[in-house]
Amino acid sequence: METDEHDIRGVWTRGSEPKELVLSDGSRLTLGADGASGGGVNWQRSDGRDETFGTVSVPKALELAGDHYSPYIRVRTRAEAEWLRSVADWCSAEATRLDQDLAAAPR
Repeated sequence: METDEHDIRGVWTRGSEPKELVLSDGSRLTLGADGASGGGVNWQRSDGRDETFGTVSVPKALELAGDHYSPYIRVRTRAEAEWLRSVADWCSAEATRLDQDLAAAPR
């Protein structure tokens, strides 16, 4: 990326359910699991083909998105956080159920 990052801004979202933000330099921001960081959920910046430039913090993603697309970054980040909370709640309930089943089982 040889472009001055202060000039880069979001230009459009892509996908039937927008999953990525295309930036003015052609790179893209996506939110998803990052295998390189042990599977954590992060914003990723890539060239839109195969090369990933790495993880991007939420503040940096907001900056890159610009004023017009920063609400997209906020909504996608909030939605992902809520989804993770829902999954965690389900996992906790299932763990409790398994503990109860085990406690009720004959020895």
